[in-house]
Amino acid sequence: MSISIADILFVIVIFQLFFISIFLYTHNKGRLLSNRLLATFFLCVSLNLVDSFFALQKVYLLNPSFAGWGSCLPLLFGPLLYLYARSVLYKEFWLAGKQWIHFLPFLMCFLVTEAGFLLQPREMKLTILNAVIERKLPMYVYWVSVFIFLQFFAYIFVSFVLIRQYKRIAENNFSDRQRTNVSWLFSTIAFFTVCMLMAALNGFIGLTPLASYYYLFLFLIVVFVFIFINRVLLKALRSPEIFLLTEDVGNISENKPVSNTALYSGSSLTTETKNELLKSLQQCMEIKKPYLEPELNLRQLADLLSVKPKALSQVINEVLHQNFFEFVNSYRIEEAKRLLKNPADKKITVLEVLYESGFNSKSSFNTLFKKQTGLTPGEFKRKNQH
Repeated sequence: MSISIADILFVIVIFQLFFISIFLYTHNKGRLLSNRLLATFFLCVSLNLVDSFFALQKVYLLNPSFAGWGSCLPLLFGPLLYLYARSVLYKEFWLAGKQWIHFLPFLMCFLVTEAGFLLQPREMKLTILNAVIERKLPMYVYWVSVFIFLQFFAYIFVSFVLIRQYKRIAENNFSDRQRTNVSWLFSTIAFFTVCMLMAALNGFIGLTPLASYYYLFLFLIVVFVFIFINRVLLKALRSPEIFLLTEDVGNISENKPVSNTALYSGSSLTTETKNELLKSLQQCMEIKKPYLEPELNLRQLADLLSVKPKALSQVINEVLHQNFFEFVNSYRIEEAKRLLKNPADKKITVLEVLYESGFNSKSSFNTLFKKQTGLTPGEFKRKNQH
């Protein structure tokens, strides 16, 4: 059996995915359920690659009864990513009861295909294995593959909807970027979506005159995964918190309405009441400056005003046409502009202004400042100094 560079890379990727899954299984920080769901996902990917690698290297020809055990594992990719997203975004979520139904397609496919394959005589098993290697499979196998890809993309679509809903809810409850940032979750799901799109395209290529490029394209997918692991996942091993959101995420209910129309339906607030509450809110922000607290949230501000969080949220959304995140950070930006224009200490740095105005993230401060002023904090400071 000859070993090429592509084979070596294949093995490295399998080892890395397996190593990361073990790390997450044994990682005791953050939410245990989220760690284990993500670990199971990486383990399933690695095992699917192991099965494919053994088949391509003709290892199974020695004992064909051991072949094909990983062919149904892609049916777990979509459900595991979706359940991982829910477990990270909503800490009230638990894997119990009807949630296990997401694994039913995999279980049925595995039992049917394994039983059907194992009951075949040795000669037929070898024929099937050679057909897999030569990409000369019956048409019904490709239709099953189409179903697997469609199932994955359906779960991914629902996952992205879930992320979008969470982001909208979070921005109506929290004022700091750490509570609303789901970039790790989004980028991870997006990456494996691209991988599956490439795999689907490669499967289609196998049915065309370009079938001779099938294994080259497969190698490119492996390279893509290799780069992702080394640039993102290995970085996460040094900073495990990249896999997790903050503890406060669990304060958001999974069943909370997303649209403002649904959220404020049945509200008894009159226009006069809204205006009075808005006036009290603006006075509080100008005099007490609660926005200087980096982790200020909707409930804390509502308690300060002795009103219900829902009423406060309604005023901010319907009267000011902003969400809570935008509203609070607009005051922080104004405070930062004031400090940059007329600082008590002429040697004050942008980083010091960042913290004194209520921010706790440099990237968030820079992004929001430029969005509101059209300038970076440094450019704004130099312009006003002159």
